[in-house]
Order: sequence, then structure tokens, then C-alpha cells
Amino acid sequence: MNFFFLLLTLIGCSDMKLKVPEKSERFFHVAWSKNLDPSFESGNLPVGLGASRIYNDIVYMGATSGFMNAYDLETGRILWAQDEKTPLGGPVEFFKDHVAYGGMSGRLFVRHYLSGKLKYAIDLGAPIESAPFFFNDRLFVYLRGHQLVHLDAETGKILWVYKRAVPVTTTLQRTTRPLILGNKVIVGFADGFLGALSLQEGLLLWETKLVETSKFVDVDLNPVQAGGMVISGSPSGNLQAVNPDSGAISRTYSVSVMAHPYLKGEQLILGSNDGEVILMGLGGDILKRSKISDQPVSAVTWWKNHIIAASFDGYLRAIDPLTMKVVDHFALGNDLSAVFSDISITPDYLSLYSSRNRLYVFQ
Repeated sequence: MNFFFLLLTLIGCSDMKLKVPEKSERFFHVAWSKNLDPSFESGNLPVGLGASRIYNDIVYMGATSGFMNAYDLETGRILWAQDEKTPLGGPVEFFKDHVAYGGMSGRLFVRHYLSGKLKYAIDLGAPIESAPFFFNDRLFVYLRGHQLVHLDAETGKILWVYKRAVPVTTTLQRTTRPLILGNKVIVGFADGFLGALSLQEGLLLWETKLVETSKFVDVDLNPVQAGGMVISGSPSGNLQAVNPDSGAISRTYSVSVMAHPYLKGEQLILGSNDGEVILMGLGGDILKRSKISDQPVSAVTWWKNHIIAASFDGYLRAIDPLTMKVVDHFALGNDLSAVFSDISITPDYLSLYSSRNRLYVFQ
């Protein structure tokens, strides 16, 4: 049967209907993106460990090139940019009308969020790779040299410094975001301990060892307050729940995670080292789980009634929390891309920064 005879036969079939493929509705829509890789230099390519932050319809992103950029949330247009002359590895923190952030040189910068005008800058002596933390007119800055610095946010005056001796061989050089509970500052250390410092003096109140292995024991999961306990841990061990008053371990969860735990109501959203997304009750019962990748999940959040997860295979995925099925995925541009820090969200926008120094804003 030749082609023309077949065509006539199909046309002659009055009851035959051609089926047009339905277009699938995408969950991820890229509003805009930026390539923030510095100019090519021989040697290892720089890995992006930082994160973007959204505040008052502005996206703030510090680059390894040394520029802090403030972008319009809707269009990606640069509103202001400042060259700080040092790679910027940590996200910004907001307080009043200002943004605070640090660089690899150890210098802390505080600028007006809208104009970029410098309020003050201060050298803290060691690389700043995490976001400062604001609480009651105070800033807390965790330095790579295993120091927590407590400053007056208005003036930059140092109020106290807690320094911890950590053997270099044990650490991945990651830091946690401090958690303030009453008069305590709860923070993870690179030697496998979770500790509580007094808010006023920076004195060590208690410490609890959460990891028993000999290497890469950093307690670098942001501590979460849930069910009267503090939940934290290390990717090298199991997630733990600790009594915030005494430091005693009250529960050990049978899961190891690299992504910071995300608290949603009475459930924890977890991204496991085995490539699973897990919904877990505060009592440790696994409610739902789904294998989404053969690589570890590096970041999780909740956006538009879906679980959002980034993994080491270079994909961002949206997961239906009822069925735990992936409804959409987005390739981050490289099969080795990951998201090492927080994902920033508003009701309408999601922003993230990949390890290949790509800034994405979705809507």
C-alpha cells in the first residue's frame, strides 16, 4: 500500500478522529535567570555555596566575583550592585531597612536594602559563609574559624565572641543558622556537638555529641524547634531530637539527611542522603516517603502546596504531598548541579542559587 492510497483511506473514514497530544501543564516557570560564574580562570571552577534571598520584591544575591546584586523580583533588572572586593559566599539577612552579609575576607557589610548605601563594615577575622542572624537588635555571625560573633546590629560593636577549638580533619567547614530559645543560642559545631550558649555572655551552657564517626561530623543542619525539642544533626549520622534545657538526647530518628529539615505544621519534610523525600511526624513515624533520585537531596522547602526538592543529580522537582509523585522537574543546567543553601520563597516566587553559580527565579 503506497502512501497516497493510505492517505485517501484515512480521509475517507468519516468517523475517524485525529488525536492531538495534550500539552502538559508545567509547574516550574522561569521568570528570569542569571549566570554569575566569574570570568574563566585556570584551575578548579568555583562552587556556589550561597543562596539568594527575597525581600520587599527585591532578590539579593552575592556572587563569588565579589558583587552584591539587588534585582527587581519581577524583571531581574539590577537595582543596585556593589563590588565588595571579596567573594561573597553567604546569603543576606534583613533587619529594619538594612541587609547584612559577609565575604570570604571576613568582612561584614551592612547596607540600606533599597539604595545599597553602606551603613558600616567590620572585619571579623575569618571567612563568613553563612547568613548573619538578626534577633532583638543584635546580629549573630558564624565564622568559618568556628567562632560565633554577637554584635550590636545598629553600630557593629562586638558584644562577645565564642571560639571553639575544632580539629581540621573532622570538618566540612559548613555552619548552622543559630536558633534563639529564651536566653539560649543553640548552634551546631564542626566537631560533632550541638551546644547552647548564654544569650548575654556567650558562655557554654551545655553541649551534646550527636555524631560518633571520626570524620566529616559537622552538625550543620539548621536546628529546628518542634514539639518542645530541638531537632538537628549531621549528614554523617542520624537526625536527633534534643532537650533544649539540658541538651539530653530525647529521640534518634532512623534517617540521615543533608538538606536542612523543613517544619510544616506537625510534620518534618526531609531530604535524605539516599535520594528520598520523607514526611515524618515529630514522634519519628514515617508518614510518607518517595525515592526521587539516586543522589542525595540537598535542599527542601514548601511552595504552592507542593514539596520542592533539589538533588545532586542536577534537578529541581515539585512533589505532590498527597501522592508523593513528582509532578514536574527542572534541570539546573549541569548534571552535577546542587543547591547547598536555602531556597527563598514568597507566595508567588521561588528563588535559588545552584552550585554552578546560576541564579534562578521561578513563578
